[in-house]
Amino acid sequence: MNRRYTILHALACSAAMLAGAMSAGPAVAYFDHYLGGTIVGTLTQDQLTALTAVFRRTLEQGADGARMTFRLPPDTRERQVEGSFTPLQSRRDHGDRCRQLRSEFRRAGETEAWTGWYCKEKDGNWRSRKLPK
Repeated sequence: MNRRYTILHALACSAAMLAGAMSAGPAVAYFDHYLGGTIVGTLTQDQLTALTAVFRRTLEQGADGARMTFRLPPDTRERQVEGSFTPLQSRRDHGDRCRQLRSEFRRAGETEAWTGWYCKEKDGNWRSRKLPK
């Protein structure tokens, strides 16, 4: 699975779970629909590469409650994207390390904020997961 799809899928699933519309699974079927008008869904490859590095570093090393800010390279229209990832809590699910992460994005007067759970699976990748309360 490529890097762009992994992070966008994870954030899309978080948006779907936050909205309460459906579980993480169906978000894949409507992937373009969920992200088409969002900041995350319109990131350039350079922006996405930078965002993925911060996303992974936050999940791997960030302390619960510690906000990790980022500023991405400007897009083709010279719009700056900035924001933050904040791990809210950590726990285990089926033996996997899981973290609840709040994502905030700002660009040209627009803001987005999503919260979702991400679990580190045996292959080393962090994937979104709906955890029981």
